[in-house]
Amino acid sequence: MILSKISSRQNLFKNILDNSKQALQLGLWGALGGAIGSIFGDILLSRNNENNSFIAVVISTSFWFAIIGMSIAFTLLLGYSWYLKKGFQWLESLKSAFLPGLLSGLIAGGIAQTIYTILGSTEILRVICWGIAGGLLGLGLSFRIPNLNKIRGLGGGFLGGIIGGCLFIAFSLLAGEIIGRIFGLAAIGFFIGLMIILIEAAFREAWLIVHYSDNEQKTVTLGNQPVILGSSNKAHIYLPKSQGYTPITAKIYLENKQIFIKFDDEYGQKMKHLTQELNNGDKRKLGNISIEIKTQ
Repeated sequence: MILSKISSRQNLFKNILDNSKQALQLGLWGALGGAIGSIFGDILLSRNNENNSFIAVVISTSFWFAIIGMSIAFTLLLGYSWYLKKGFQWLESLKSAFLPGLLSGLIAGGIAQTIYTILGSTEILRVICWGIAGGLLGLGLSFRIPNLNKIRGLGGGFLGGIIGGCLFIAFSLLAGEIIGRIFGLAAIGFFIGLMIILIEAAFREAWLIVHYSDNEQKTVTLGNQPVILGSSNKAHIYLPKSQGYTPITAKIYLENKQIFIKFDDEYGQKMKHLTQELNNGDKRKLGNISIEIKTQ
């Protein structure tokens, strides 16, 4: 029992370490989104709410949070498509980021301003509200990033928002309102992206390692939502059409704790079995890449 617990902890830390590079990359994309959102938020919305009604202040704050949320969601999804070597999917990332960013920002902003009005604006409440915003954003992104667990997305976003919120306050005190807000929101975006990936990596059951070369690998979580391989823009792992790969060449998914790869009818015309079971350590070569199955 003790050995089992030690092994489990070792696996947890190994998964975190193995995915730290991806987490840092997504964190930097989130930081970019936070900084951009801060600039656009200040340009588009006035933050002088002293003479406004409660409803007007709530609406203004909600939309300010929404701008931040959409900006962070957009850059995180843009960074994720770049991470998977799909290039910069500008329009697709923007469309995918709009709803989760908007809703998480509106809800978090409304909650934050209501709490401030009732209880007063304290630093602890500000941090908690950024945690709520991050959690809702992480939850929203779980509908956009394949097999990002909703609870882990919520938890990772909340934790990232809390850590980033603390730095937001510190930067605001040290660097002044405008510069402090830019760096503070960059910190929030960074830690939301970082913690979503790290927490997901620590607790997932199965994942793909995509080997692009001996020195370059990417990881994708497996789950009920199929991971698509093909030449379509909707494919999570891109395979060149010029090499004969169909828009949806294959799908890899987890079902009843078993992993399957299902090939497209057109691509798999000469295969005896289009659906094949995969196990830990199994590899498949597709064009210039190879995919490897890993499980906890």
